[in-house]
Amino acid sequence: MGVCDICNAPGMGTIISSEQMREAVFAKGFDPFKLGLVPDMGALLGLGAGESYRQWKNTIVAQDTSDWNICSRCMAILQPYMKGAPKPTGVMKATVSSDPTVSAMAGAAAEQKYKPAEGPKAPAKKKKWWEFWK
Repeated sequence: MGVCDICNAPGMGTIISSEQMREAVFAKGFDPFKLGLVPDMGALLGLGAGESYRQWKNTIVAQDTSDWNICSRCMAILQPYMKGAPKPTGVMKATVSSDPTVSAMAGAAAEQKYKPAEGPKAPAKKKKWWEFWK
């Protein structure tokens, strides 16, 4: 029997790929702690607001290559952060490192990969011959 990979609710739900989860988190800002899907234990333990999210994002989301099982409650909240329909890959098991250096590197790589692309710059207005001083 499966459990939701976000809130740990028992049962099988919708299966999505790890790539879809990374895109939802790093590109679209999905944060299950702020959205009330899971308690922010780091804040409760005095580690500071957002520390649980940062750890989860860099340790689990950035490194995991297996599909995610998402319960209906979490999926309803995650769906707006996803692009397209769920696309499981069939990868069932993966390992992640809890080493802070590895987590930081994985998180930085994912941030770089999913950062919003800069739009094209507007072409510079062509100056008239008498506007040489501007």
